[in-house]
Amino acid sequence: MTDPLARETPVPPTFPSTPTPAVNTATPFPASMPSSTTNPSSSGILGGALRPLMPGAMLRGGRYRLQELLERQEWLNGVFEATWSGQDAQRAGAQVIICELVIPESSSAAVQSMLRTATMTLSSIGRHPRVPALLDAFSDQGRSFFVFEMVEGESLLARLRRSGRALPEQEVVECCLQIVDVLETMAQQTPPLVHGLIRPEHIVVTRSGSQYLLTNFSIVLAGGATQFISGLDRSRLSPYLPPEFMRGAVDSRTDLYSLLATAYHLVTGSPPTAMSGSIAPAQRLNPLVSSEFEAILSKGLRPIASQRYQSPAELRHDLLALRSAIGGADSVVEQWPEQSIPLSPRPASTLASTSTQAPASPSPVPDSVAQALPLMLGAVLEEEEQRLLLPRPEDLPPMRESNDTLNAALWVAGILVALIAVVIFARGLF
Repeated sequence: MTDPLARETPVPPTFPSTPTPAVNTATPFPASMPSSTTNPSSSGILGGALRPLMPGAMLRGGRYRLQELLERQEWLNGVFEATWSGQDAQRAGAQVIICELVIPESSSAAVQSMLRTATMTLSSIGRHPRVPALLDAFSDQGRSFFVFEMVEGESLLARLRRSGRALPEQEVVECCLQIVDVLETMAQQTPPLVHGLIRPEHIVVTRSGSQYLLTNFSIVLAGGATQFISGLDRSRLSPYLPPEFMRGAVDSRTDLYSLLATAYHLVTGSPPTAMSGSIAPAQRLNPLVSSEFEAILSKGLRPIASQRYQSPAELRHDLLALRSAIGGADSVVEQWPEQSIPLSPRPASTLASTSTQAPASPSPVPDSVAQALPLMLGAVLEEEEQRLLLPRPEDLPPMRESNDTLNAALWVAGILVALIAVVIFARGLF
């Protein structure tokens, strides 16, 4: 596996102290956001309220074009995160993922500090080979935007729906082990980074079928803004979140619960919905689930945080023991057609594109945040090309077991016999 620090180390973003003119351009997060002098109708602000963005909207002076709304996560106090697919005109129309973050009073010092924290933490974790890189971060039209690289693959939710049945336990265990590696890196950051939105549609399996990527990080939680989730109604949250999440209790154990809740869904075909205060045993829904994996899921999904797994290392220990027991290291994962599938598929009827005009040529805009995040697309593409040209060692066929010492001795003996035969034959002629 590629070393998590193999990607170029990004420089912490710098935030200019002088305001940038807000004339159809995006502004990186400064210490205090300058007041906009743009016409409200053209900046997305109408009558003091933000107008919803539509497919085809242009951002950052025409550099980015929104294409499809993939999902939307509502928090408290009017805060929400919306995930879009989009295009980057400065990278020859390359596909990207654009996260739109709306926070009232976004110009306050507290919000600006949260945005800078989120930028730095997401930039840091983006060096991990199983996490999409953060390419850009800026403010535009009264909102904040974070741009991530688009990963090619199939979400586990899409894979589950395509297969029409629960996924094999070996495959799910391998997926959990790879994501636990990401969670351990996140837990080692200062302060620790919490994903907060782990679920089947946010884990993507790559073309090879053996690599799993963790996508769709919450910008709010990456910035440590837990005040926007404390007191949130359970009905507005996914079933993959632990009970204490509603109280604003968020730490690395949150993601461990969500990962095992995702694993529960993958091996049973049903989300982990609590009935009478507890989640039904996985073996009741799928008798093929092993007792060992049932024990891991049962411990990881307990309602009390102190009774669950307390660290990624603890969960990894049990998963490795289970993989050794079931022989997961030699498992072969199903291949899927070469096709780019959205990270979080949503019905196309949610929002129809209203723009039929070709995107305008991007005008030069300040790009200090992008310069502060030197995760060059060319380096990423070159790395992917090398992966395609050179197979990974684990993909090569196993070598036949043999005794090298014995083989060498037999070769030497054979050569000596041949030499003796030649000598005897030569003497017989003369």
